[in-house]
Amino acid sequence: MADQNIKIELTPDQKAELEKAMGKAVDSVELSVEELEQRIAPRTML
Repeated sequence: MADQNIKIELTPDQKAELEKAMGKAVDSVELSVEELEQRIAPRTML
């Protein structure tokens, strides 16, 4: 399967928060499917 990226458009509040933290304007965030899965359901080793 080819690598896929997911693009998430940000709300005005999210854009402002990221601009404050990063010092540059950001309109969206793009993650690979694997990166998105890790953020949604991280695996933890017990």
